[in-house]
Amino acid sequence: MVDPSKRDGLTNRRSFIEKLGVLGGTGAVSSLAGCASLSTGSDGQTLLFGSVYPSGHVINEMAIDWADSIREETDGRVDITIDEGFGGEREVMEQTSIGAIEGTLIGATWVLQQAPSRYWVESPFVFDSWEQQRRAYMSDYLDEARENLKSEANQRVVGPPVYRGFRHTTGNQGFQTPSDIEGVNIRIPEVDPWLNVWEGIGAAPTTISFDELYSSLQQGVVDAQENPAETVNSYSLYEVQSHITKTSHLASTGWFTFSEDAWSSMSDDDRELVEETLTDSIEELSADIEQSESEALDELEDGGMEVVEPDRDAWLSAAEPVLEELFENQWEPSLDEVRNI
Repeated sequence: MVDPSKRDGLTNRRSFIEKLGVLGGTGAVSSLAGCASLSTGSDGQTLLFGSVYPSGHVINEMAIDWADSIREETDGRVDITIDEGFGGEREVMEQTSIGAIEGTLIGATWVLQQAPSRYWVESPFVFDSWEQQRRAYMSDYLDEARENLKSEANQRVVGPPVYRGFRHTTGNQGFQTPSDIEGVNIRIPEVDPWLNVWEGIGAAPTTISFDELYSSLQQGVVDAQENPAETVNSYSLYEVQSHITKTSHLASTGWFTFSEDAWSSMSDDDRELVEETLTDSIEELSADIEQSESEALDELEDGGMEVVEPDRDAWLSAAEPVLEELFENQWEPSLDEVRNI
């Protein structure tokens, strides 16, 4: 939620942005470059961050607490406001690139945009564990994505990834092995590598917007879906699905970016403070999410949903041929190298 004392200023900034067409798409980017910038003055900086997460989301709540701590520790010299009203990932990243806002709270779209050959880092059945996936994100393999984000999109990732929970598979049956999902119409987000992997395993993936997911499951338009347990619980998908299979095929991540202009305008001490406190906040939140993930699974089971422990090695093996093909034709370095991270 936006601090009421800042709402008029934020409204004015958003009105300015809207008039120039930024919120409506990409057409005004070239004319906007350099037209809006961070607010600075003798007393410090006021930075506006756009979040893609809905009001009340745990990432927003953490970010608001972190911003409050930065404001306090710098005596208001660095004043960060988190606002949820700036659209999807592409929109908030675009606005940060042109200086209309100073940062973002986003998912992993930045990797797909800036280094598509590294998008294996957020694709199903690549990793054995979250720890391995996290190491991959922090490795040299993602340097290209980070550097391209700076040079081409005028922003940088600050802090480690937020662990948002493993994605599991639900249906009206359990999926102990990949053969159980062969031919099953499963809803998958419209991300080409994800669709390729699920199709390669033998499922029949379908793209449906999330806001239509519940009704689509209820009406039998699709028979299965995949999401974190928290999502299954929060959106009452247990009402239209009887089983959740812990395929743990991908951990979703969240990220914070700063515009290069905002980052470079801070003193070395303030940058160090911002990064250290943000890292601590992210690590604490990630641990909390991991705990709540376990609690969500327990709640689903207590509510009557059957929790299935699959043969995960069988799932990883079934995905290997299509992953090998993706690494050969689209991704680099190789599946073996990635799994040895």
